[in-house]
Parts: sequence; C-alpha cells; structure tokens
Amino acid sequence: MIRLLCFCLPLAWSSSSLAELNHCVVLLYHQFSDTGPKSTSISPLLFEEHLKYLQTNDFQVLPLKNVVERLKMQLSLPDKCVSLTADDGYLSIYESAYPLLVKYKTPMSVFVSTEAIDKQYSSIMSWEQLREMSEFVDVYNHSVTHQHLNDKTKELLLNEITSAQLRLKNELFQDIKFFAYPYGEFDEKAYHLIKELGYTGFGQHSGAVGATSDFLNLPRFPMASSYAEMDSFVMKINTLPMPVKNEEPKFMTISVSSKPTLRINFSRPLTGNERYQFACYVSGQEMPDLTWFNSESVTVQAKEPLPQGRSRYNCTMPSKEKGRYYWYSKAWLSAAN
Repeated sequence: MIRLLCFCLPLAWSSSSLAELNHCVVLLYHQFSDTGPKSTSISPLLFEEHLKYLQTNDFQVLPLKNVVERLKMQLSLPDKCVSLTADDGYLSIYESAYPLLVKYKTPMSVFVSTEAIDKQYSSIMSWEQLREMSEFVDVYNHSVTHQHLNDKTKELLLNEITSAQLRLKNELFQDIKFFAYPYGEFDEKAYHLIKELGYTGFGQHSGAVGATSDFLNLPRFPMASSYAEMDSFVMKINTLPMPVKNEEPKFMTISVSSKPTLRINFSRPLTGNERYQFACYVSGQEMPDLTWFNSESVTVQAKEPLPQGRSRYNCTMPSKEKGRYYWYSKAWLSAAN
C-alpha cells in the first residue's frame, strides 16, 4: 500500500537545502510490450520487476499530482519517493501495465493525445478504458495531435493545449493543468504559453525533481530499452536533483551542426571534491569540455557538433550517500533549416 507522509520542513532550510532533501524521481514509460519499438518499449515482465523492487525496498510511489503539490507548497516528501508516468495512451497500458498496477496497488499518471482517442486508433486506449482505470490511473494533457510544438504559431499551440484539456474535462472530469510536451520538445513560444495558461510542464530529459526545479519543464527518466534494465533502474530511482539555480540558455533549440555551450549556475557552492567528481556526457561522443568560473558556475560544451534532432548533455555528481548521485540533464533540439 502507498503511505503518504506530509509535514512541513523547518523554515530555516535554504531553498538549495530543500531541493536536495525534498525530492522525487519521476519515471517515463510509453509501451509495455515485448514486440514494440525498443526505443519506447519495456517488457511487461521487466515492468513487474520494477514494481516488485519498489515495493520490497520501501519506495513510496506517489501520484504525480501529490508530488507536484508538495514541492510547490514546500511540504515534505518521503526520501525514497517515486512517481510513475506514461505518455501517449497506448493500449498496452490497459492490457499489460494496468493489471500490474492493480496487483501492486501502485498509481500511475498517463498523458494522452486526444485526437487519437477520438479517432479510435486500434493501438490507443478508449475513453471508456481510461475511465475504468481511474482508481489507479490519472490522465493528463499531451496535446490534441501529438505534433512537434517548436516553431508553431501561438494559435496552433493554444488549440493543441486548450482543446485537449477540454476533452479531458468533458470525458474524465479532469481539469488539473499538467502538460507533457510531445517528444519533450518546445521552443520559447510554447514554454511561455504553458506558463501563461497556468500549466505545470513535463519534458523527456532525465533527472530527479526538487523544490527549485523548473515547473514548466520537469524532468522524467525514460524507461525503455537498456535504460529500463534493473541496474539502470535502481541507480536512477536513487538519484537526487542536482543543486542547479538556473541554466543558460534556458531553451533547447539550437542551430544545425552546432556545439552549444551550456552554463550551469549552482544554488550553492560546490566543494573541491564535488567539482572534481562532477562529470558530463554527450551521447555518441567523448566527454565534453568543462570550464569552471568559480565554485558556483561551470560551462559544458560538446567537442563535436550535435546531430540533427534531439541530443542531451547529462551531468552527474556523487552525493555523500553511498550509491546516490546528483543528476542533471539538458535537452537540445537541432532542427533542419
């Protein structure tokens, strides 16, 4: 059973201390299938291993709405906090994941694109199936058509977000303003519209969430392919939010074939040992160049141009707790001209 803890942390805590002490790991699934695309699928047997591990190792799996509410209100979360999410509303959620959620009495949040449901795509759940799962599954906004939302007009963006929200309200009486960016992509226009409309936004980059996270682009660890194997899963559910105050640039869109420079400003000074063990990685490349300005600021730059499409800089740093790492991810989008 899920145990809910709720008490306020002392007011003397600084925001940086709170972010490190008060945190949760949000996981992102898509399809629960042995035959689906490896890049977005997890075997139902392996998903059950995830649930078993969480239960037998005293992790508390909380609904996403509880996690976000507590972080925003600076209420405490359990130290071993995890929240499960799934994007797109594939039928395998209903057929393969939902029975396991019931078996282990575990909540999950599912982000759906409403047009696919309304058109009754065979691979997507129906409104009736979503209603049937309501005891364990909350349903949130993943746009109308699941298209890339960068470089779009404000009118189109507004329709994608608000029309989907209206369908959720009409079909499921659901009006909580959570929005997962399709493909984890957004530009400055989409980001500011999410803020203007009062939504909490969720990306597809990795990392734990904390009190000082960006609530317009919260990280979630993707769980598919080798990233979902048990060693990787266990490491990630034990991560902590990197003590980041802000990043420059804030947005993800970059020019084609560029080597973007990321500046990370930390919310507290890092010790010499922390700076020594701070490491960043770029997919398919050797480790990037790091330039420290002081104990609270570093830049990260890839050695080679990033390919067209989505890329990431992932940065980690060991914490004082054995086996637990601070984790931070920056997503980039290099689009065709």
